[in-house]
Order: sequence, then structure tokens, then C-alpha cells
Amino acid sequence: MNSRSLVVAALVLGFASGCSKPPAATASPPTSENGTPSTAPAPQAAPQDSENGTPTMTPPPTNDSESKPGESAVYIVKDSGVRCFAPPCPTYNAFPVDKPDAEPIPVHELELSAVTKGSDEQTEALIRKTLDGQGLRVQGTLETRPNAGPAGAATVLRASKVEN
Repeated sequence: MNSRSLVVAALVLGFASGCSKPPAATASPPTSENGTPSTAPAPQAAPQDSENGTPTMTPPPTNDSESKPGESAVYIVKDSGVRCFAPPCPTYNAFPVDKPDAEPIPVHELELSAVTKGSDEQTEALIRKTLDGQGLRVQGTLETRPNAGPAGAATVLRASKVEN
């Protein structure tokens, strides 16, 4: 076996395995009493452009535990312990500070460039804080980046401020 076939095999396995993600709930139209499906269109979020030119969408509100899309909120970010073979991977959990009983929000990417101004040392120090028991307290917005990799869409937390 040569190195090219090993690379191809690794790529095929990577695309096939990825992160395990729960099956997405299909948006089936509501049915009327006689069994005829409703023809009302489902609401769609309008894509926006991110800093790197890839389209992003604000996440739809799934339950009361999440803030409204695009609104800034304060979160405590902790490492989830999940590691994946293919992106996107829910590496972090964001806990809304104002709703302590809420379920954590899986976050695939923590964007700290607005806070660290590009400093790798500061970024690494802040990422290390997600590993301790207290987590990293940030103010920021949640966005969804569609088609972020073989495992689907990614949730990005863009931090605008780090709180102590």
C-alpha cells in the first residue's frame, strides 16, 4: 500500500465518521384533521456574510434557554470534552448566565479575535480557562455557519468582551 492510498482511505473514513450528531427533526408541515398537509411555508432565516466571507445564519430560537438570535448575552463557556474526527465539533458548552437552569448550548467555535486583537498568547490563555471548573465568562453573540464541514452546521460564539 502506498502513501496515496493511505491518504485517500483516511479522507474517506474522515468524511464517513465525523462527529455523531442527533438526527435533525424534520420540519413536517402540520396536518389538518382530514389528513391533508398544510401548505403554509416554513419561516427561513436570511443568510449573512461573516468576516471571512462565508455565509452565516443566525440560529433560530429552539427553546427559552437561548437568547434571541444576534443579541449579545453573557455566557460561561466550558470545554465539553468532545473531540471529533471531522469538523464541526461541539468542543464547548455555553451556559447562559441569566438562565442557570437552562441546558447548555453546544458551541463548535469560540471566536475571541475581537477580545485578543490577534494575540496568540492571549487566545491560548483564554482557551485554557475553559478547561478549569469555573469556565470562561464572555459576552457575545451566537451565529450559525451552515455547511461548516462534513458534520453539518456550526454554532459560533463571537465574544465581544471577557468578564472576570
